[in-house]
Amino acid sequence: RIIHHADCSGKVITMSITKAAFDHPLIEFVGDAVVTDLIMDENGDGTAATATEGNNNDAMVIGAKVLNKRTNQLDDFYAVHGVVLASGGLAGIYQHSTNPLGFNALGSSVGLALRLEDRLSSSSSGRNNRSNGIVSDLEYVQFHPTALYLPNEARFLLTEALRGEGAILRDAEGRAFAKDYHPNGELAPRDIVARAVFCESQKTAAAGSEHNAYLDITHRDSTWLKDRFPSVHGHLQSRDTPMDFTKDRIPVTPAAHYTCGGVTTDLNGCVIGDYNGSYRNLYAAGEAARTGLHGGNRLASTSLLEGLVFGASVGEMVAGVVAATTGQQDEVALEGREKVMETMHHARHAIEQRLVMGQQQSSASSSRPSSDDRSSQEAVAILAQLKSLMWDNVGVVRTPSNLALAVSELSAIRDEADRLWKDENNGGNAGWEVAALRDAAHAGLAVADAALANRVSGGAHFVALEEEEENKRGSDAAAAREQDSDDEDDAFVAARA
Repeated sequence: RIIHHADCSGKVITMSITKAAFDHPLIEFVGDAVVTDLIMDENGDGTAATATEGNNNDAMVIGAKVLNKRTNQLDDFYAVHGVVLASGGLAGIYQHSTNPLGFNALGSSVGLALRLEDRLSSSSSGRNNRSNGIVSDLEYVQFHPTALYLPNEARFLLTEALRGEGAILRDAEGRAFAKDYHPNGELAPRDIVARAVFCESQKTAAAGSEHNAYLDITHRDSTWLKDRFPSVHGHLQSRDTPMDFTKDRIPVTPAAHYTCGGVTTDLNGCVIGDYNGSYRNLYAAGEAARTGLHGGNRLASTSLLEGLVFGASVGEMVAGVVAATTGQQDEVALEGREKVMETMHHARHAIEQRLVMGQQQSSASSSRPSSDDRSSQEAVAILAQLKSLMWDNVGVVRTPSNLALAVSELSAIRDEADRLWKDENNGGNAGWEVAALRDAAHAGLAVADAALANRVSGGAHFVALEEEEENKRGSDAAAAREQDSDDEDDAFVAARA
């Protein structure tokens, strides 16, 4: 990526696209609302059900249940053209995250997809095996090496361009430590720098210091720095007690930043899974999707390009637009368009049937009481517990024992979140806090499951094997080498014979 806007390219892209969407006559925004479940039609004949019931591999998504945060009313929103999951990633389920606070980055798209898969799966084990289903590569959560670390304040991302311009990572005593972990120091791959900052943060800080990892760029010209990094300068100056990064070292911590995995899609954004190839009328784009573009360790800002390219691809797919191609590609594109048009026809029929049957809820939904304060407070408390659990056990450096502990505890949290939603929903007063916890619990467990199943460190997923397992792996490797040597000797004898 070459084109940029100061140090806030993502913000400018988002603002531009959002304005274009607001100005579009065919786009309606529904604010202060969250999606709680997908609505599916099992047979395409109007026999619809939410993705919390049913068990049919031919199900088709025809809409979503939407909870109004202000009125606490739950409505059905139907979609002939399909549903696009594009709520972002799940880095917000960590105690330290660069993602916005609130109902953001809690894995809502992953949670919705998993609940859809759970209800469609006839296997009781399907809930605990996420490696090849509707979601994939969830263990690859990227941690940004340098987020502003100030107690009781949200983590603010300190762009890695600062290190590109010469910022140095130092401990509390002023010692530069990055080259202890990699010859390239501060310019090493992001995951290595994140682990370096994390490990130094765990060490006992110097006397009188409460922290042990700092970013120092005070050796560069002050005026130039403020012009080059206006967002960083503005944020630090806006605090009640302003900070000046041109004069002071800035305390930093790694923070969950980007989800490389997500809801599995093809190159058109169609959600794919184990059951019938693809989930009809369901799409995903942006950080919510796992396109495969990022592998296990996203490169800086390629996510902006992915969002633009695959977002447009999903739009064209849903609209039935076929790009100008030639030969076999053209035939494939036309075949894909015909399938989409056929699915939309079935979706329209299913929705019309449901409306005729008087099952439409959004136009005549019964009023629901305000959300119960006790359940909302309980959900907030459990979510805070979940975030700490994710950071401590499924964070920058992972171990098999910690991951196993996380899976066990997250399973209990997921079950409790489901119970809270079911109980309060049956009573008619589940609030958005419970919905947020439910998404985060399903997503968090899926991340821990995937991380525990993958013992091979790579990219954003780093597993420090315990001594017993490391010794076993070493013994296995030695045995394999010995076997290879025996095979070579046998081959040599055979060759002589």
